Amino acid sequence: MRQKLISIIIPVYNREKLILRTLKSVKAQSFNNWECLIVDDGSTDYTIQNIERFIGNDERFRLYSRPADSPKGASSCRNYGITLSNGDLIQFLDSDDLLHQDKILRQVEVYNGGNVLIIGKWGGFTKETDLSSRFKYKYGAYRNFQSGISLLNNFGNKNEFFPLHVYLTPRSLIKEAGYWDEELTNNDDAEFFARVILNADKIKFVSEAVAYYRYDVPENLSSLDSKEKIKSLMKSWQKIEAELKIRNLNVIYVQNAKFQLYKQLESSFPEILNMENTFFADRKNGPGQGILAWLKSKISL
Repeated sequence: MRQKLISIIIPVYNREKLILRTLKSVKAQSFNNWECLIVDDGSTDYTIQNIERFIGNDERFRLYSRPADSPKGASSCRNYGITLSNGDLIQFLDSDDLLHQDKILRQVEVYNGGNVLIIGKWGGFTKETDLSSRFKYKYGAYRNFQSGISLLNNFGNKNEFFPLHVYLTPRSLIKEAGYWDEELTNNDDAEFFARVILNADKIKFVSEAVAYYRYDVPENLSSLDSKEKIKSLMKSWQKIEAELKIRNLNVIYVQNAKFQLYKQLESSFPEILNMENTFFADRKNGPGQGILAWLKSKISL
């Protein structure tokens, strides 16, 4: 039987000090049949030079530049990477995050074909902490789900989320769900994976598959320091909500996200709340902190 090929897709922009650790975690994978497509988004520092020196003659790594006629942004880079990739399954990875050396191997071992989304465990880290200091040891989403909507309901009820590199996604599932929305500049990962999750036949959990998410990202493009960025974030949740309504589904996942965003904006951008009464009308006043913690890790107000 042919061994499955994994395509690892990494968008990168001005990450000269972080990208090499990310690439080292790729090269250290115990599963060897992978290709890594790195798509540069117009870096102006030494990112490209550092990447080129690192990959050397390892043909599994391929470095590209985002086409000039494509919109700037990580989503555009990921879409370009998908079109150039050959893998049976896709591993998305940001240029500052890390994979445990057995992450891909353990997930590939349980994949038997079809539109089955594979998940694992995760933890957060900073340059000042080790990889175990902020690990998510107890999570309601650490189990199998018989449908995608069950996972989203869990996210809402437990106030949990998965960073994008927790998932290993069949190419066939991406074809069903559609590519990344290049219009979004904030929360594009939640919008994309909401569609992927909803199109999955089932969700399979692998406890030995671990991803690490960096919290202290310099020059975070998702910081909510302007009304334009806030509106883009709101648009992402509107798109998720629209996808649910098409399927006649109404989950607490979106309502809780609205509540947490509302609390974030009360003191900093109250004028937006006044203009967006309809959007925030159905927010759920839940006590959970999971989505709030995620917002704080992604944004600075």
